[in-house]
Amino acid sequence: MAGPLQGVRIVEMGQLIAIPSAMKWLADMGAEVIRLESVQRLESYRTDSLYHNDVEGEFWNRGANFYEQNRNKLGMTLDLSRDEGRAVLRDLLAVADVFAENFTPRVIKNFSLEYEDLRKIRPDIIMVSSTGYGFDGPWSNFGATGPATEGAAGLAYMTGYKDGGPVMSEIPYTDYTAGEHTVAAVMLALMHRLNTGQGQFIDVSQTQTCSATIPEALLDWTVNGRIRERIGNEDPAMSPHGCYPCAGDDRWIAIAIDSDEAWYALCRVMNRPDWAADERYSDVLLRIRYREELDKMLGFETRSHDNHELMAKLQAVGVAAGAVLDSEDLLFNEHLKQRQFYEIVEHHPDTGMPPLPYAGRPWKLSATPAGAPKAAPIMGQHNREILSGLLGKTEDEIEALKEDNIIGDSPLTPRGVRRPSLDEQVRQGRMQRYDVNYAEQVRDWFGI
Repeated sequence: MAGPLQGVRIVEMGQLIAIPSAMKWLADMGAEVIRLESVQRLESYRTDSLYHNDVEGEFWNRGANFYEQNRNKLGMTLDLSRDEGRAVLRDLLAVADVFAENFTPRVIKNFSLEYEDLRKIRPDIIMVSSTGYGFDGPWSNFGATGPATEGAAGLAYMTGYKDGGPVMSEIPYTDYTAGEHTVAAVMLALMHRLNTGQGQFIDVSQTQTCSATIPEALLDWTVNGRIRERIGNEDPAMSPHGCYPCAGDDRWIAIAIDSDEAWYALCRVMNRPDWAADERYSDVLLRIRYREELDKMLGFETRSHDNHELMAKLQAVGVAAGAVLDSEDLLFNEHLKQRQFYEIVEHHPDTGMPPLPYAGRPWKLSATPAGAPKAAPIMGQHNREILSGLLGKTEDEIEALKEDNIIGDSPLTPRGVRRPSLDEQVRQGRMQRYDVNYAEQVRDWFGI
């Protein structure tokens, strides 16, 4: 596909999110990303959020989260625990610009895939290692998951309500901060190589990418010796400031009053002139003093309003307000639709999946836009194309790799994860709610 990174070839040995998401964005912009996986060990995202929750047949080709993280990539299976598999990888690296992985340093050393090993294959190669805690240091070989790294980054300690404990985000937040930082680092390394002809090693600590998002808290301790308290949805300099209940089931609106003008505008929209006339709320310091009282009063009033309608009224008079959107709200959002944030992607016929909308990039390039999106590969989809077309392997060599299970198009030991019924998942608190006619709604809204 065309794009500003056309001509850049990336070999990705990633799993789950941190590296796959970063390489996805580079693939969106035209880089050729060859994603490696093994028939010996099934990528966990291939079994997660299956289309229609169906574990029959080739379920590993219907994992929604796998499709989200791996669009626009070529897919190849390769058993790197075998000499034959590592030989093929070396052939790939010889014609690659970037090698990206997010395994522990111990695994990379065992595979002889450290940067100095790669330089012997291609001297100007760029290697990206995205690990939980960095490629060196006393924690370098610690196992890493999103919750663990979020805790180690310091973000979890600051997140939560007053008088409560730390609260984790629902998504693995550090994976995404790592992905965004990795994109920037790879682009810098490519620019450096363009100017000098030299490759380099990029060492990404997922924990540190998250710590870098809370520098104010670090500096507050450095210069004042203060540990930030957990404040929930409050803001130390604004009041009212928080999320308030609205009409309907689990509907909310976020409101932030940052000036006296915004306060009086809020009073007018809520039809509460008595609030505006009350001397206890006449300036920001007083409103902060009476924060809890104001939050209760405002929350009582917002309950009778639709959150979208109230957002529009408040925004019209200069009050910062936003309806709190869930997944359904986001998908059927007119603003995002007009901005063409969602892209319709066709899936491989073998999946039995219809075209579906995927979240696009948060940026737009006017001169070098992304090309038409392609679905993530089904397992082993591009084995032959890569081995024959790129590496020049003969038909006999390809068949030998297949017979030895070095490559393949299905896992050797497939195990689908059967989940409870949707009603049971709601009862267990694993989901808020579900919609039985969601597929029809998606087709109608996006015209597919």
